[in-house]
Amino acid sequence: MLSAITATGWDFDAAAHLLVRAGFGGDPSEIQKTLALGPEKAVDSMVNAPPESYQPPTWATPNDGSELRAQVQEAATPADKEAAIRLLQQKFIAEMKDLTRWWVIRMVNTPSPLLEKMTLFWHGHFATSGQKVRPAYKMWRQNETFRQNALGNFSSLVKAVSRDPAMMIWLDIVQSKKESPNENFGREVMELFTLGEGHYTESDVKAAARAFTGYRINQQEQSFRFAEGQFDPGLKTFLGRTGPWDGDQILDIIVSQPQCARFIGAKIWKFFAYDDPQPKLLDAIASEFRNAHYELRPLMKTLFLSEEFYSSRARNSQIKCPVQLIVQALRTMPVALPDSDLFAFAFRQMGQVPFFPPNVKGWDGGKSWINTATLAFRYKLLRQLVEGVNPQEIGLPKPVALDMSSPGPTTTTPVVVGKLVSEEDRTRPEVLIQKLSVRTFQRTPQRELTGMFRDFLATRELPLDDHAIRDLLLLMMTTPNYQVT
Repeated sequence: MLSAITATGWDFDAAAHLLVRAGFGGDPSEIQKTLALGPEKAVDSMVNAPPESYQPPTWATPNDGSELRAQVQEAATPADKEAAIRLLQQKFIAEMKDLTRWWVIRMVNTPSPLLEKMTLFWHGHFATSGQKVRPAYKMWRQNETFRQNALGNFSSLVKAVSRDPAMMIWLDIVQSKKESPNENFGREVMELFTLGEGHYTESDVKAAARAFTGYRINQQEQSFRFAEGQFDPGLKTFLGRTGPWDGDQILDIIVSQPQCARFIGAKIWKFFAYDDPQPKLLDAIASEFRNAHYELRPLMKTLFLSEEFYSSRARNSQIKCPVQLIVQALRTMPVALPDSDLFAFAFRQMGQVPFFPPNVKGWDGGKSWINTATLAFRYKLLRQLVEGVNPQEIGLPKPVALDMSSPGPTTTTPVVVGKLVSEEDRTRPEVLIQKLSVRTFQRTPQRELTGMFRDFLATRELPLDDHAIRDLLLLMMTTPNYQVT
């Protein structure tokens, strides 16, 4: 059922659809360049884009916060201990805000957008939260683990996740020992990460829990270590197979189940294409995945070259998640980058704070992104990005910190109109509307919207000044059409 896209199906809108869904969109020149490549080369350029070299946050080292933790342990009085704990908490909060901005900037500027989009997908799939995990270094390290394995082999990825210190803390693997195995990871690795509900038994959960005993963290290096004395080497019957299984062998058995390819294939399709795919389509995706031996690059290439990915059902069918909304705006518009406080505040107001999913299931997505409050804030945020961010107007609270010298959130400049249009465009409303529509909506201009924009500019004097053009851009970005992709 995965038929390849035809030459006639590849047009400007198809190229734009690929850039938005497999990444975070592009300016008109990027769309034209993608169109000129043709579907095969365009998809190949995204799937096989080399990973970039990118500097980690300055604080991202294994001993991050060790001095403050030592102060907590060595505090002479309860008051000293409380003060040290407060400093450690404030350090963690500041670093998590910085980590969010670090990742957003990376998504905005990356030459490998699919790699970052897949990293975002895996973050939602293997949902882990800084609400429980400390220090921030562990969350950065997990983000890098997702990125390093994002388009590799799924079996290798899930094994890496099982050894990831952030996940080990999040799902209590570090507490599991042979005398009392903890079942959290053993259960969630099947229910949420690989198979889905109804494809395992409680006995399988108990067997898996025994197999993951002995997983520990080297606190000095903040890395995985195996404590053999805490491992249960006894026979375990898991998904119908009996042996002295360890954690990796349990994961090999899981991945060998046909349901695993179907479950992961379905989640990938829903994230990149649309909800509720037909069973025949899921069968075809699962078959491709198994035939590729769970290699993700060939699977993604097949999906992005399929007619179904470019169908009317797929296009403009997804509500932008907050990360997509912000990153796409910053990637396609000459918008100033806000500071860490504003990013953290904006994501919280819109219901998706990176590194802080609501629970182990991750974000619900879809229609849950939009309600009266979140939509109102989206419009307010977009206005601020176009006109220049004023922290007070957007409702950003003043930070409370021990370091009172902190400058707090900063004001940013408005959109630079000269980077969007030429001086000649200011005298040609039709051309201006066409240019801004393509950039804003990532598709050829829509007749019903073009008329509204034409009427809007009819009341403005020519040549159009910066204020009028920003007002038009804001009108475009606060239409319901801009909320979907």
